[in-house]
Amino acid sequence: MATDNPKRRLFRLLRRGARAEGVGRSAVEESALWAAHQRAATAVRDSGEAAQRIASHVAKQRGTVDALADRARAVSARANDLSTSFGRIVDSFARLELVALNAGLEGARMSEGGGQALGLVSDEVRAQATRGSEAARELSAALAEIGSELVQVNASLDRAREAAAEVAQEAARVGGASADAERALTDIGDRFRKTTGSDPETARAIAEATEHARALVGALGTLSGKVPQALVVSALRPVLEPLSRMLEGDDEEPT
Repeated sequence: MATDNPKRRLFRLLRRGARAEGVGRSAVEESALWAAHQRAATAVRDSGEAAQRIASHVAKQRGTVDALADRARAVSARANDLSTSFGRIVDSFARLELVALNAGLEGARMSEGGGQALGLVSDEVRAQATRGSEAARELSAALAEIGSELVQVNASLDRAREAAAEVAQEAARVGGASADAERALTDIGDRFRKTTGSDPETARAIAEATEHARALVGALGTLSGKVPQALVVSALRPVLEPLSRMLEGDDEEPT
């Protein structure tokens, strides 16, 4: 059989390859395993990157919440100070009203001309002091309400900050788990590569070549009963010659 030409050897190898269903299935299954491994690695990597983005966004939000909380506390303290100041203004108007009352009493004891003028001034001062005192009380009450609302805002911001911290912790755990899973998948890929002696691209190429060879053998088998073999070889010569040159160095195998 040493005188077989490369084309006959190619036909013989293709026929034997078509019968080796176990080898074909193994190549396809190996390629599928590599594809699944790559999909899992990509999904784990994407989840880790998403967790990092979430942690980054949460950190930015926490910074904004902290700034708002500090501002709200400052405004609340300022409102309390203003409320205290208006309380002092109310006391001042009360004393002024008392002074005006005393002036009116003194004017009543004076002569009719001077006492009447002093009484009119006293009444006007008392009226203005009363209005100013009422306005100061209203402003003080409004500022107290604002301070109370700001306290509630601070409490809400504190809860938001705690929630953001929990989200950041969960994102960090997800990122750590993704990193562990990625390392595990890398280790699985290395072990699978050592066990099979192939890599993803090689496994995919072998599986595709197996399917193409099987299809070619099927087509040649169909033609063999209808067309002379010499005609088939002549038609396929441009394709077969490169393959035959690849096989010229192979040892002769029994049919």
